[in-house]
Amino acid sequence: MAITKAIPEVWSAQILTTLEKAHVYGTVSNRNYEGDISEYGDTVHITDVADPTISTYTRNTNLSDPELLTDDEQLLIIDQANSFNIYFDDLDKAQVRNSGGLVDEAAKRAAWGLRDKSDQFLASKMAGAGFGLGLTDASSTAGNVYDKFIVPASVRLDEQNVPEEQRWAVVSPGIYGKLQLDDRFIKAAYSGTGALHNGLVGDAGGFRIYKSNNAPQSNRTVASVTTASGAKSLTGVAGQFNQGDVGLSVTGTGVGASAKIVSVNADGSVATVDVNSTASAAVTITVAGGGQLAIAGSSIATTYAEQILKVVPYSPEKRFGDALKGLHVFGGRVVRPEALVVSSVKI
Repeated sequence: MAITKAIPEVWSAQILTTLEKAHVYGTVSNRNYEGDISEYGDTVHITDVADPTISTYTRNTNLSDPELLTDDEQLLIIDQANSFNIYFDDLDKAQVRNSGGLVDEAAKRAAWGLRDKSDQFLASKMAGAGFGLGLTDASSTAGNVYDKFIVPASVRLDEQNVPEEQRWAVVSPGIYGKLQLDDRFIKAAYSGTGALHNGLVGDAGGFRIYKSNNAPQSNRTVASVTTASGAKSLTGVAGQFNQGDVGLSVTGTGVGASAKIVSVNADGSVATVDVNSTASAAVTITVAGGGQLAIAGSSIATTYAEQILKVVPYSPEKRFGDALKGLHVFGGRVVRPEALVVSSVKI
């Protein structure tokens, strides 16, 4: 049976369902505004109301004049789009016992590919916006993942008055392996979580622990970073640095010996180091000593929205066969950066 007789809305629902089941960073984000998008380029206006002033009440004394509530607006822009376009030749389908099953499997694999792209996008958004905890060196002691990441992340979120409900941490398989060597880690088999899905592997320190191969990598070479003589900052383009770089060593021409990154600005364009630079021109530096990023936070931190905008079955004019193409649009934004923490974990 030709796939041109399929109902596009059914394919869209099937692919979107597969996407939802496969997300990790998408799972830990909220979808509060997803119903407000319908196409690529849509903009959702997110309004945040400022906290009212709390004053001491004195008996038999008039209250002060009511304050005017102020608000702030953030924009969730659906500015990402990926597509797939797959073809099934009639001769190939004739050799398959269940050609419909072949099409289903191909559509499922397409959904997994779309998921991977959008999950990497969300991971990079979170990595650039959270609070940098610094380097966690778990290469010699497995317990450091718990002691220097899980516990400090929990303390940081407590200090920011982040609700304890819906807290999570996403780690790489290697970091998860280190956690498994720590007796304090509540293994999934004994945590009462039942059937695990979407990368959920257990609980620790008040966090639901998720495992993902899309955990961003910190070790990399950063080229053409500008430093001024005597400055303590490395200036690049937006997104060049992330909060997981905090605590990592910096080496290269014009950079002081034993320099480490102590902070990264909000858009990832400037990294501040703790030793003065001696250069006044563009230099090549190496950010070294880290590993993959572990990100912890709350579901209130990041909002995500996606839509399978179109799924079109068609028959190419010059071939005997059927094809299926689809368009996936999405966008994400960290709306509460104080509810995210990031650490580069060396394993």
